[in-house]
Amino acid sequence: MKSERNGFWKISVFAILFAVLAFISIGCASADTIYVPEGGNQTIQQAVDNASEGDTIIVSDGTYNENVDVDKAYLTIRSENGSANCIVNASVNTTHVFEVKQDYVNISGFTVTNATGSNQAGIQLSNVDHCNISSNTASNNNYGILLRSSSNNNLTNNTASNNNYGILLSYSSNNNTLTSNTASNNNYGIRMSFSSNNTLTSNTASNNNYGIRLSSSSNNTLTSNNASDNYDGIYLYYSSNNNLTNNTANSNGWFGIYLYYSSNNNNLTNNTASNNNYGILLSFSSSNNLTNNTASNNNYGIGLSSSSNNNVSCNWVQNNTNAGFYLLGIYLTGGSTGNTIEKNNIIANGALQGDGSYRWQLANNQPNEVSTAGNWWGTADTTRINASIHDWTYDVGWGNVTTSPNHDWTGWTYDAGWGNVTTSPRLDGPSPCAPTPEPYAFTTADAVIALEIAVGSRPPNSRYDVSGDGRVTSLDALIILQMAAGGKR
Repeated sequence: MKSERNGFWKISVFAILFAVLAFISIGCASADTIYVPEGGNQTIQQAVDNASEGDTIIVSDGTYNENVDVDKAYLTIRSENGSANCIVNASVNTTHVFEVKQDYVNISGFTVTNATGSNQAGIQLSNVDHCNISSNTASNNNYGILLRSSSNNNLTNNTASNNNYGILLSYSSNNNTLTSNTASNNNYGIRMSFSSNNTLTSNTASNNNYGIRLSSSSNNTLTSNNASDNYDGIYLYYSSNNNLTNNTANSNGWFGIYLYYSSNNNNLTNNTASNNNYGILLSFSSSNNLTNNTASNNNYGIGLSSSSNNNVSCNWVQNNTNAGFYLLGIYLTGGSTGNTIEKNNIIANGALQGDGSYRWQLANNQPNEVSTAGNWWGTADTTRINASIHDWTYDVGWGNVTTSPNHDWTGWTYDAGWGNVTTSPRLDGPSPCAPTPEPYAFTTADAVIALEIAVGSRPPNSRYDVSGDGRVTSLDALIILQMAAGGKR
């Protein structure tokens, strides 16, 4: 009896295996390739309607006036020769060009355009997962590429331009991966709304009003993205627990990186924000970590406005015109309190004065005390450091106040209501944990400029203070000349 049972069991197993293999072979055999020729007897929509799961649709070069409803899973739709040669124009502009309604769909190599109606997109993914959208160009739509409640999708190498929204992830579109996409000349370049655990890597957002914006979105990872030449570079609104690493936000009209309104517990590491109005600004946002970032050549380097308990450490803050650090507390009674500001290199911010000091290395325009112990200020001269720390109020009607010899603050007066800034103990040299910018390549012409600054025929510029003594002198001109000639200091 036992041997009979064993024999029956073996026969059953073989039967099941045979059935599975037969099903797989039938499935593989049924996967077809369907061609859509321009001007032929089949549209893209007809090809989708005639396709089965697992099929591939290849679309020939040309312009197609269609709205394509993709309602089959495991379908690949691609152009024959790339997006420059295959254009799908919405025949009805109040409907998406491509609307994907099933999982495991791949769309690649199309230019999608003219879905200009409200809530319409060049490519929309609606409640779907595991789709790949790649190498498409979405232009002149309301939304270039739109994900609604769609997760675990990949968006790779797409270009979104001249849309209202370039790329939007909304309504709990989670765990998506966006890699090497370009969003330009949109209102919003790349935006996430109520979406979490997404990964954005090596994307470019330029010439938009908002480069990359997160709203009510958490636990996202932004790495090696470039948000430059926008009005705002990277903007987090009511978004917490995100990681921003190795991003570049340069030459934006207002903010390089902005955390606003309860954007808490975010990590900003190794980002570069240069040539913006504000390099990095936190407003009403707390418990964030800012480490190893570079904020240079902005109007304001790093600002904290009504933001508390943030860690700002090991950053490079240099050559910012108005202030290196700017702390505001005028909107909340508590102001900006409990922040850790240490091990930063805060160098040559504000205006270089005739005595070698700088105005506005750090400005504390609030009633709270601030400790900035353990930073490097570009000099060990206590007088110059103290002169660069600002807890003053401005009024053009007030008289002049001289705070040190040759240091005349026209229109500024001391206000005892502003909190004191403590700088001791200070570092004796540059913080080793802060990033080091690439050295400027000097020429012999720079030596001439340095000498002109030294004799007073040209305005001061901290770039030429290569000796690091807080002044530009003939010694700096000589050192620059040696550097330009390849000599040794």
